[in-house]
Amino acid sequence: MERIPATMATQHPDSATVYVPVQKEPQEALDVLKPVDRGGLGIDEYMIDFEGKMTPCIQTTEVVLRLVSEGIIPGKDVFVTPRIPSASQETVFRQLMALMSIMEAYYRVHDVIAGPSIIEVIHPMSASSSELLETRQRVVDVVNLTNQEFHIAVEPDVIKLIPLVEAVPQLVRIKRILGEYLIGSKRLKLGDDRLRVMLGRSDAALDYGHVAAALSIKLAISECYTCGEEVGLTIAPIMGAGTLPFRGHVTPKNADCLMNEFKGLKTITIQSSLRYDCDRHETIELVKKMKAGLQKPAPTIFSREEGQEILFLIGLFTKHYLKTFYHIINPVKAISDLFPDQRDRLARKGPVGYSRDVPKPADLAVCVDDKKLSSELKRLQVARALPDLPRAIKYTGALYSIGLPPEIIGTGRGLKEADEHGLLDKLLTEYYASVSSDLAFAYQFVNLDAAKAFIPRVPFRQVSEDVKYIKEYLKVDRRAPNLLYATLMETLKPSLRQFVSSEHKMLVDEVTQLGLIESCLLKMSQIRGALG
Repeated sequence: MERIPATMATQHPDSATVYVPVQKEPQEALDVLKPVDRGGLGIDEYMIDFEGKMTPCIQTTEVVLRLVSEGIIPGKDVFVTPRIPSASQETVFRQLMALMSIMEAYYRVHDVIAGPSIIEVIHPMSASSSELLETRQRVVDVVNLTNQEFHIAVEPDVIKLIPLVEAVPQLVRIKRILGEYLIGSKRLKLGDDRLRVMLGRSDAALDYGHVAAALSIKLAISECYTCGEEVGLTIAPIMGAGTLPFRGHVTPKNADCLMNEFKGLKTITIQSSLRYDCDRHETIELVKKMKAGLQKPAPTIFSREEGQEILFLIGLFTKHYLKTFYHIINPVKAISDLFPDQRDRLARKGPVGYSRDVPKPADLAVCVDDKKLSSELKRLQVARALPDLPRAIKYTGALYSIGLPPEIIGTGRGLKEADEHGLLDKLLTEYYASVSSDLAFAYQFVNLDAAKAFIPRVPFRQVSEDVKYIKEYLKVDRRAPNLLYATLMETLKPSLRQFVSSEHKMLVDEVTQLGLIESCLLKMSQIRGALG
């Protein structure tokens, strides 16, 4: 069995300082994968991203060839792991093209290196075992076609799937999804000596809130290990996480806290903001620390009773988050559209783009034993889709930029209700001990006077309660605000207010105005350490 990489560099567009076009990504891959003594970051794995991106199919081959030319063997020394498109969210054609790009890389180096150059692919937005099995069969078909056309001998099941589970209802039911997938794989006569599973932090937080996302990841890690024990297979969780707490809080300062909180993780993502917005030496030290310590702690395995308590807390915090989310999403969406694209992504709108799915609290409700809470969650299910939801990075950046970090939303009210149900102590000591450090970071960017200008009265009262109870229950202290950040927020407020208003009449030339807005948004992003 191949070693499990501890660190995975990704192509997420969350850098506040650098725009990386697709033409520069092959060199980026080389830079992050090379050892430190050869000028690289020493990261174990690089994710080539075809999901929602304009990544050219040749990129896979180019990355593999560049590595081989440097004497670095992909599949042995380092790992190249593409994220392929979802056939249901994008198209089967795009998924097949990504798979064919992998087989081209195989073909170009098959007579140079022994063994496969790529051993796994990530399947995004995995919601059921059936779509995973359909994709796995597609992989076999593409391998067989390559063998037939190019007269090479690649084992049909050489490429394994890494399911990426991104929604809270699927995260809390991950054991069932994985179990059914493994049974189906055996039925297809496809073997597995291990199964890596990616747990998506950002979209879980976007749709269900900060605390619900963190708790669902912890419960999913526990369920992965329980499933592995039952089927006799190593299941290795990956957490897809970014820099800001809402997206995972992967930073040099928070590294020890993160490893202690999410025991059992085998891999953590090192996204763009950590590589471009952070001091390079600090990033290298973070990578070394993760490689040395991430995989050592034994996982926290929750009992059935603990699992039910965690599910109750997930539902409780989701309820309070969504009560506010639905009321603020339109102005936040308008602001998020003003952030620049830091990678060549497909448009959220348009004939070949796609939006993320809406929250589905009704799907979570069936997992919650408490009848009252289950009914409340069902009532929060929207009857029709919310059009053009922003992606998590820009959503996070938009809320930070108006003085309302998304970590705040629903958290204070959730803490109060958890206290009323006698679960607060367990939450703060056993289930999510690092909530205080996560909220302490976010709290320094709270500016309700600024936020009031952008959100309606009812959600403003709700988030005001959140701030009050966070201070009461978590004892977070307001640090001295960054004066430049505060000044930029005040400078930006009139233009942003006008932009998100229904009239949308610019005070000055629109191009000039939008340039000023983007400049301020980027500078604020650099101060907090990430676009979003």
